[in-house]
Amino acid sequence: MPELVCPHCHIYANFRHEWSNDTGTGRFQNAPEFSCCTCDHCKYPIVAMLKSVPDANFGFKTYITTYWPTATAKTDYPDVPESIAGAANEAHLCLAAGSPHGAVALARAVVESVAKERKITKGNLEKKVDTLHSEGYIGESMKEAAHEIRFAGNEAAHGDLVAEPLTAEDAEKIVHLMDMILGRIYQEPAEVERIRQRRETRKAKPPAAEEDLPAEDPWTADPSDGFVATAHPTSRPSSK
Repeated sequence: MPELVCPHCHIYANFRHEWSNDTGTGRFQNAPEFSCCTCDHCKYPIVAMLKSVPDANFGFKTYITTYWPTATAKTDYPDVPESIAGAANEAHLCLAAGSPHGAVALARAVVESVAKERKITKGNLEKKVDTLHSEGYIGESMKEAAHEIRFAGNEAAHGDLVAEPLTAEDAEKIVHLMDMILGRIYQEPAEVERIRQRRETRKAKPPAAEEDLPAEDPWTADPSDGFVATAHPTSRPSSK
């Protein structure tokens, strides 16, 4: 099955052929090979142009050469500064368009922009990532994730593209690490703050008014007055 980064769920996934124009119907006999495929992860469809080439086992291997849609609705980063969120969304669009080098380069730029937004401007990106960690913005695992993004970005910009090709799957994992860092620094604290504010709002509300208690039954006897309650509240029992 062909593989690519799904334009719907942004996951590197297998795509399953659901219908193809090689079914023998005369209408498409002279048309280029194409297929309707669905993502094994999210089940959403694409229409793809295909190319089949012989493989080592005297069979054929099918590749997707182009497909539609190439991108769908943008990735949402509600609590991330607008300029950083825009660059992060562009990284996802690069993945969907089949541009792994562009996606990784943007992920690296996002990490550096996060450091600058937190007033960390001294040194190279390696130093800035370490400072994000030392100042408590990210933990040890997120520090390592940020360094992996840095390494991948450096390879995309300066690496040997022949000896060290960057695959779409590699880029998808790097962009996922970028999303994790944005979640840890911006979105998780914002969600915790929203929960805290809702709790404080509940505490600030005045207590509900107590319901009026029912009037005391005048004929209910008090043991100290020598009376005995009866089942006839319309008349008061006589004392013994």
